Amino acid sequence: MKNNITERGLDLIANHLVTRIKGLTFKEEVESFGYFLSPNYTMFQLQTLAERMAAYMVMIGYTPVIQLEELPDNVAGLVNLNDSKYVYIKIDKNRFQNREYLPVELVAIIAHELSHKFLWIHGFKDTSAKIEYMTDACAIYLGFGDYLYQASDMIVNNYSLDGSVKSVNRRLGYLEKWQIAYLRNKFFDLDIPYLNYRKPDVPQASNDENTHSSYVENFFIILGAALVLLLIIAFIFGR
Repeated sequence: MKNNITERGLDLIANHLVTRIKGLTFKEEVESFGYFLSPNYTMFQLQTLAERMAAYMVMIGYTPVIQLEELPDNVAGLVNLNDSKYVYIKIDKNRFQNREYLPVELVAIIAHELSHKFLWIHGFKDTSAKIEYMTDACAIYLGFGDYLYQASDMIVNNYSLDGSVKSVNRRLGYLEKWQIAYLRNKFFDLDIPYLNYRKPDVPQASNDENTHSSYVENFFIILGAALVLLLIIAFIFGR
């Protein structure tokens, strides 16, 4: 998902996050959580995964509960944000039952939704859209950056009943791939070449350039009209 957050903006998000979460640090990224899910994953596996992820996040006394519901295509997951000790996480029913999610995507989704609750517990009571970037940053800080990194931009093969295969690009999350890499470098002293994934901004013409272009276009329009008029006059008087 394209956004306008710069390296400076990412630094501000990261510093604000670390300052507010006092005394709770995570020294390395996690790698083992994806192995809880087999290709034909079950609700039991997903529930167990969510519980172990919550325990790793030191969400003491909070119990995640996975629920299957029909969600819009552009919604990967939902979570309840209140003071309840039960953390209800909604996953799309059809995509789950059809095994359309890859295990890495499910880990990324649950990491994001649990991070929402993690932030709520630590005093981030904001429920506006802008908290989504902080939530992705939080999931990275907690050690799930590699899962978000993979799920942020990946090619997935969809197989149809007639045996044909269609490759589609799937994206999850609110931070771009290069931004996730930048924060992983910052939090865990990694050296991911994040600039390789940074899409250059398309330069916009300035007002002076636009004005100049308008003058040129108008000139040629007037010139063309004058030539047509001269041809008409020459035709009439030349008869």
